Amino acid sequence: MQDGAIFVDYQSRILVWSQTVEVMTGMSSGKVDGVKLTPSLLGLANEHGTKVPDEQSPIEACFETRTTQNGSYKLVGRSGREIKVEMTFAPVADASGTLHGAVVLVHDASVQLDLQRQLKDLYEFSMLDPLTQVANRAEFERVLDEFVRLRNSTDFECSLIICDIDFFKSINDNYNHHIGDQALVSFAGLLKKFVRQQDLVARYGGEEFVILCANCNADSAVQRAEEIRVTLTKTPQQMLDGKCITASFGVSELLPGDAGTDFFVRADTALLRAKELGRNRVVEANAATSGSAPVLTSAEKTSLSGARWRKLKGQILLSEEYKTATPLAVLVEKLRGYIIETEAEIRRVDSDFASLIVEVEDEKDYSKKGTFIVNVEFQELEDKDVSSIDRRTATFIRISIREGKKKWFATNTLELVPQIAKDLRTFLMLNDNSSKLKVDPQATKSTR
Repeated sequence: MQDGAIFVDYQSRILVWSQTVEVMTGMSSGKVDGVKLTPSLLGLANEHGTKVPDEQSPIEACFETRTTQNGSYKLVGRSGREIKVEMTFAPVADASGTLHGAVVLVHDASVQLDLQRQLKDLYEFSMLDPLTQVANRAEFERVLDEFVRLRNSTDFECSLIICDIDFFKSINDNYNHHIGDQALVSFAGLLKKFVRQQDLVARYGGEEFVILCANCNADSAVQRAEEIRVTLTKTPQQMLDGKCITASFGVSELLPGDAGTDFFVRADTALLRAKELGRNRVVEANAATSGSAPVLTSAEKTSLSGARWRKLKGQILLSEEYKTATPLAVLVEKLRGYIIETEAEIRRVDSDFASLIVEVEDEKDYSKKGTFIVNVEFQELEDKDVSSIDRRTATFIRISIREGKKKWFATNTLELVPQIAKDLRTFLMLNDNSSKLKVDPQATKSTR
């Protein structure tokens, strides 16, 4: 037997002491034959490491109740080796009910518990955001798909709340990124207080969080979002010297026939509307504003990815291409958020193209400033990097930056170009769910 076995008589005296138990305890059967089985003989302790008193012996409880006793313990052998064990104490009686003794089975659970711990760590790594310990984006998208399938087959109600901290960039600028991280942890902790067991709160990216509300219509979700908003405005943040922060919220309800993208984009559009109206407010999505993907136009240049881009004009300081699984409609809304947050000036906008004028300052040296033209192009194409069986559409993105018209200061600081690209990548969620396809070497040459 892989498990240890001990037989005792009705007075708890040891009759059989298997070889496995000898290995576990370091005591041979000859030394314990006829000895009373007690917790102290086994070096028995509970799961927390507290020794089990002899007067609370589980074998005695087995005899008194005439029932099988099960428990998890730590067994300390003569060598001092500690083993996590699962023990079973089963009474042995004949047909007349006369008690003859008991059988004790000892299962070494160390390997099993270690495996369980590893599985728990793997779950937390794959399903939880490492900073805030709420669900991550991948887990949100998985649960969202489940909710959509459930809604399309039953009368299941579901709503989505999307929220992010107002002026979060200023927290990072005025304090530091470590303090910003603490603010995110605090915000996530507040959100968890407002969710039920059947709900899901997740960090979607950056300072943006989502709450999937099960069995909840839009009116109830709006009420819940408002409660969160008000509570946040009254909660001093210790890491910000007791100052309070605010957040903006967008809410949508899952409609019959919705795809997950439709559901998400409506809420995200409502969130952007909340920001446009001045932030620190809750806006419910208009069901008529569906998140359909824009029609793509033709372009003039083919890249390594197979996407056909417009020809770049002027001296390009940076050109990067990305592939992401994020739907185009969602990326368009994220780009709108970037425009609002940075107060960028729009030069031109098409269904698959935006040209912006962005003014930026060095976060550490405000004397370093610059004005740049930022072009962002999108295309949805078949992803050729997956098998034909799993073939699906991917969104390809090109970000290009060139120098804009100089302002009153003498020259633009070209070293700020990577900062612009980094901020834009963050808004477009290109840091965690995307792959870089190409970087124009001209960028490195121009920014040195």
